[in-house]
Amino acid sequence: MKAKQLIVVACALSLTLITDLSMGSHCLDYEPSIVELTGKLKRVVFPGPPNYESVKEGDEPEPYWVLYLASAICVNGDPKSDFNTPESKIKSLQLLISNYDKYRHLLGQRVTVKGLLTHSFTGHHNTPVMLGVRDIRKALN
Repeated sequence: MKAKQLIVVACALSLTLITDLSMGSHCLDYEPSIVELTGKLKRVVFPGPPNYESVKEGDEPEPYWVLYLASAICVNGDPKSDFNTPESKIKSLQLLISNYDKYRHLLGQRVTVKGLLTHSFTGHHNTPVMLGVRDIRKALN
């Protein structure tokens, strides 16, 4: 009798795990879903044109703001999109910001960013997943 009970429990747990993974319950969704993520806000200079390889070797410097997360996240793919593909182990997100002056005082601090996730698709996009900013505020802890 105990063997049957163990098999039933094991099957139930397996089914739950498969359901959770297939539905991506632990992952975030791309736009139009709004997300809130907390991390450290930093200004980073990436190499731009012409080669997108090295500012020291003559590529144009492209400064962007990046949110560095304490724990990695994953993002579900969007079947309606050609470029919003699934991603995992994301620990940093380039921020897409329309008003840098509004948030400049938060650089170097732990912040919570509210916005929309989108996948990178040009040479100017420096992290696999980016976060279109709706708001940034100082984190509570």
